[in-house]
Amino acid sequence: MKIKGRYLLILIAMSGLIATSVGLPTNVAGLFFTPVAEEFGILKGSVSMTLTICNIVFALGGLVAPKLLKEDKLKVLLIAGTAVIAGSTALLALSPNIFVMYVLNALRGFACGILGFVMVTMVINNWFIANVGLATSIAMSCSGLAGALFSPVISSVIESMGWRAGYVFVAILMAVLNLPAIFFLPSLDPKTKGMVPLGYEEKAEQKTNTPSETKTGGKEINKLLFAMAIVYSFLACGATALPQHFPGIAGSYNMAASVGALMLSICMIANSAGKIVLGALGDKLGSRTSLLLYCALTIAAAAILLTVHATFAMYVGAALFGLVYSLGTVGVVMITKDTFGLENYSRTYPTISLAGTIANALFSSLIGFMFDASGSYATTLIMMLAILGLNTFIIITAYSRK
Repeated sequence: MKIKGRYLLILIAMSGLIATSVGLPTNVAGLFFTPVAEEFGILKGSVSMTLTICNIVFALGGLVAPKLLKEDKLKVLLIAGTAVIAGSTALLALSPNIFVMYVLNALRGFACGILGFVMVTMVINNWFIANVGLATSIAMSCSGLAGALFSPVISSVIESMGWRAGYVFVAILMAVLNLPAIFFLPSLDPKTKGMVPLGYEEKAEQKTNTPSETKTGGKEINKLLFAMAIVYSFLACGATALPQHFPGIAGSYNMAASVGALMLSICMIANSAGKIVLGALGDKLGSRTSLLLYCALTIAAAAILLTVHATFAMYVGAALFGLVYSLGTVGVVMITKDTFGLENYSRTYPTISLAGTIANALFSSLIGFMFDASGSYATTLIMMLAILGLNTFIIITAYSRK
């Protein structure tokens, strides 16, 4: 079934929210580190803390999002959230010191958390029965696409007009990208407006697919499965910290710096494309089969990066490992929805997603410390094999118990 009409507008709106709440705050943040550090006369690490603060508070915003997401307050929340996200970003241009930037990043992180993954996946799960996996993956892929599309433009603005003008430009982008959600999203759940999800007619007899009637063992949440989902999210999102070290891995094999840079670029392309493919595969083959396939491919990638030190092999490994981003985003949504049902989605997903956000921040530093201690990335890659193997076991067990 094609996604068109009202449903296409909703998908565009959700894609815009992901680009604004995840893509721009995270994937272009690095462009500001050097110029801000130079002007304030501080270390880049102090500036990079702005991103850490933003991401941590983002997770906290996701935790409270289900309590704030009410039908009668939807438009107000969208407008207020957009004002905070764009406004705090614009005010970064006026920051006199790094401590003000910490506060402003906390504010926009909280607003991004409310309008980010939790809200977007709730809306898509409510508005789509047919093509729900594809719709989820398209929206999620916009986190990477936003960085890929806008990074060169933002970089040009910074180079020609300075980092303060860069923040103003990003703020304008955020406001514009949120307009489709403000204008085209009529409700969180189509039933409240007398409408139906895409594909409702074809699957109307499958009552468990409707938002208000989906149950997984009543209202009780299986604590063991919940713990397994948290561990899965923690490990999958932790693994996404590895690609940022691809230049270092290439260097440790005595390869040119251009090899590591190209590895990262290839990985980011696979990141965006892999999410869309995973969603489509999930609709065709089922979530379990699709997730296991991606686990197998990422395990193969880690093995290649560990054992085959040839340039072309590095590119292949980087491309395959880019699929790990799908496991940490679309995969988490699939497991949460399939295991706990739509009835419990808003109760479980924020906590499961929080584990992933924390893991990514921790693993970024952990990998660096592991290299410092051993002088090699071999231990890290072996750890990745263990992580992906454990997640494979979790997927098999969770889907057999659900």
